[in-house]
Amino acid sequence: MNKTEENKSKILVYGIDRVGYTVPKENIETKLCVLHFEPFDTPKKFQNYDGVVSFQGIFEETEVHTPPYSSSYITIKCYRDELQRRKKQYQLLMEKKSFSCFLFIAPLIARDEHGDTSGTDLTKWLLNYPSFYRKNLGTQTTSLRMVRNEFIYFLEQFGAAWTTFSYYGDVLELKEICKHRMDATGIILWNRQYFVPILKPQKHEIDEFFKILAEASISSHKKLSEQIPDWANDYRFEEEERLAEKKGKLQEEMTKINQRLLEFEKYKKCLCYGHDLLRESIIKILRDGFNFKIDDTDELKEDFRIIDKEGNPLVLVEVKGTNKGITREHINQTDSHREKAKLDQKFPSV
Repeated sequence: MNKTEENKSKILVYGIDRVGYTVPKENIETKLCVLHFEPFDTPKKFQNYDGVVSFQGIFEETEVHTPPYSSSYITIKCYRDELQRRKKQYQLLMEKKSFSCFLFIAPLIARDEHGDTSGTDLTKWLLNYPSFYRKNLGTQTTSLRMVRNEFIYFLEQFGAAWTTFSYYGDVLELKEICKHRMDATGIILWNRQYFVPILKPQKHEIDEFFKILAEASISSHKKLSEQIPDWANDYRFEEEERLAEKKGKLQEEMTKINQRLLEFEKYKKCLCYGHDLLRESIIKILRDGFNFKIDDTDELKEDFRIIDKEGNPLVLVEVKGTNKGITREHINQTDSHREKAKLDQKFPSV
């Protein structure tokens, strides 16, 4: 390492081989930093750098399954051992007051065929906060509104988003980098964790891409580091107290409104899901929307039951997802479940 490199920030660009790029053998030097490229299985540790840059999703494998006579579904495999090691290193990196930058290149998938997948990648793990919501747009958009000046040049060339973010609490320290319409698509948490939505660069653009990104991230990090510390805000002016109280009440009302809107959105999931997710969605509508008591213990008799206060069955419910309408087979299955439950033929079965 030469003398000019010694005075610059050391930034680790980690695991780009997991998204189809060849790891450069040489470091890349910019005005503010030196970029060190390492593959996914490198023994190098996060905490030995001043910052870490990585792509979303490198700790997981997503596979789409399309059965011939059923709806398609996905499964996610997680490289859990490596993820656990890097979580530890990430915590040590943050203790050094260093920064991280994660690049969004695909939708964030919170569930697969087997259940919850909100912790199968380092990026998703870092975004698991109460009252923090993410919503996939369905398609990637390049229509972004810039918020932080440091990232304008970078995002004008490489910005594109799959996901929007909303936060309705008052604990998480969040700043916006860019937006799509009224919703955040790029964010900064705790002044040091950067989440940036991008178009994947072409292979010949790699050097330029990471140079511009590093300059933007470091410039922003230095500016945020120079802001007054949190303890200084413990001292408040009289008018500031009144405004803070008013803001708190408005935020509380907004939280309630957004939580209710989120409930309506969840009810609509039954329009697009199949298999277990469709069943869960229907149960939620009946239980939360209509206040029915539900017995969802699956004993291979029916998908679930609507029951009375004493736990007696009122209606047997069979859930099927289809684009072609109800068939005789579906009706026969429902009748069969009623028979196995030893109920009269006139007992309601849907």
